[in-house]
Amino acid sequence: MKKCIVVLLLFSLLSTSVMTACSENTVQETEASSETPESLPAETVIEETRTKHQLPELDFNGSIFNVSYLNWQEYADYFFAQESTGDAMNDAIFERTTRVEETLNVDMTEVSYVETDTAGQSNAIKAAVRAGDDSFQMALMHCFDALITGGYLYPVNTLPYIDLDAEWWNRYAMDQLRLGKNYYYCVSDYTIPVPFAVYFNKDMISNYNLENPYTLVREGTWTMDKMFELGTAVTQDMDGDGKYSDGDIVGMALHNSSLYVNFMQGAGQFCVSRDADGKIQLDMNTERMHSIVEKLHGYLNQSGTAIITNTGTDEEQFGMLGGNLLFRLNSIAMGRHYRDIEENIGIVPYPKFNEEQTEYISLNWGGLMGIPASIQNAEMVGAVLELLAWESKNTVIPAYYDVMLDGKLARDEDSVEMLDLLFDSFVYDPGLNILGNASGFSSLLWTMSSLVANQKSTDFASFYSQNEKAASASITAFYKALSKIEP
Repeated sequence: MKKCIVVLLLFSLLSTSVMTACSENTVQETEASSETPESLPAETVIEETRTKHQLPELDFNGSIFNVSYLNWQEYADYFFAQESTGDAMNDAIFERTTRVEETLNVDMTEVSYVETDTAGQSNAIKAAVRAGDDSFQMALMHCFDALITGGYLYPVNTLPYIDLDAEWWNRYAMDQLRLGKNYYYCVSDYTIPVPFAVYFNKDMISNYNLENPYTLVREGTWTMDKMFELGTAVTQDMDGDGKYSDGDIVGMALHNSSLYVNFMQGAGQFCVSRDADGKIQLDMNTERMHSIVEKLHGYLNQSGTAIITNTGTDEEQFGMLGGNLLFRLNSIAMGRHYRDIEENIGIVPYPKFNEEQTEYISLNWGGLMGIPASIQNAEMVGAVLELLAWESKNTVIPAYYDVMLDGKLARDEDSVEMLDLLFDSFVYDPGLNILGNASGFSSLLWTMSSLVANQKSTDFASFYSQNEKAASASITAFYKALSKIEP
C-alpha cells in the first residue's frame, strides 16, 4: 500500500495513512529474511528489524495510566484487551499493553462510558481538571469535542518524549485539527481511523449488468451522478404500493444522519476554510455546495431509490442485501457486523463530485484523543503516548488491517485495494470536530439530512442565510475563548 498525501480543494488539508505500517513492515521483514539465517525464528527477525523508538530507559515505579473512553465505534473493539484469547487482533492489543507496562513500569487501566454518555465523560474530565485531580491520563472522546476552549486539555506538543515527526505519528492530521498555537488532539497509529464507505452487492452489479464500482473508482469516474445512476437502475416497487420498503428493490439505504454529511466532504466541500492567518472561517455558501444539495435531493426525493432505516440493529438492516439492496452506507468500524453474511459484498469510498475532482476523500468519524490538563506526571504521559503509537505501528495496525479487514471483511483483492484507498485518503473537518454542536454551525453541518432528506428542499440559500450569523458568531466565540488559553 502506498502512502498518499491528499491535497484538498478548500484549505489544503493533508492526510497520511496510519496503515502504511503494513507495507513498511512487509518490506522490512522481506529484506531481513534475505539476510538472516533460516534457523532464526520468524518473530526474532521481525523484532530485530522494526524501527526502534527513541525512548531512553525509564521506570515510573508502577504509576497508573488511566484511560477514559466511550464504548463507541472503534473504541469498543480495537483498543482494549484484558487477556490473550488466540484472536489475532485481541492478542495484538493485549501484547501492546503488556509491552508498554513492562517497558515503562506503569499500570494501564481504563474507565468506560456508554456510547451515549458523552456528557458524562466530558463532565468527569472537566471536574477532574477543575479540582487538579490527576485521575485521567488520557481521554478517548467523541468526534465532536469542545474541551479545548475551557482549558481542559494539555498541549500535546509540549509533552516530553513525543516525536511528532516519527512515522508512527500523523502530523498532517494533527495539523488539520490544530486551530491555535498548540496541538490538543493526538493522531497516531494508536488512533485507528473510522472513515465511512459505500458497501455494495456485487451479485446485483453482475445480475443487472451494471458498471463495476471498482473499475469506476480506478478510472476516476466514481462520482455522485454515477452512483445515483446505478442505484436508479435497480429500483423496483415490487408490491406496487407506491412506497419503498424492505420488500422492494432499492438503490441505497441509510440509517443515520451522519451518513449524509459524507457526501459533502467526499465531493470536496468542507464546512470551513482557513484565512491568511490560518484561522478557520465559514465556507459553505459555495457553488459546489448548492450543486451537491441539488444532486442529493434529486436522488433521495424524486427518483424514490433511497430509503432511510431508523430502527433495528445494523445486522438486521444489512440483511436487506439478500438481493434487494444495492448500496449500504456505513462506517468501516461497523464492518464487523458484515463479516459472516453470505452475500458477496464490495466496498468503495464515497463518490467524488465529478470526474474533474482529482482525489477521493474519506471523512474520518473516529473519536478524538486528548490529554486532560490536570496530569501531574508529564514525563510518564509523554512516554506512554510515544510507546503506544510505536507499538501500534508494529503490532496492532498490521493485525487490524491484515486480519480484521483483509481476512474477514474484504473478500477479494479489489476490496483490499479499496481499503488501502480509504485509509490513505481519510481527513478531518475541523468545523465538524470542534464546532459540530455549536449554535448555527450544527444546523449547517447537518444540511444534507435536515434540509434535503427531512424538509425535501433544495433551498440552501435560505437555509444558509438563516444560520450564517449564528455559525459565524460561534467561530468568533471559539477564538475569543482560545485567546484566554493561548494569549
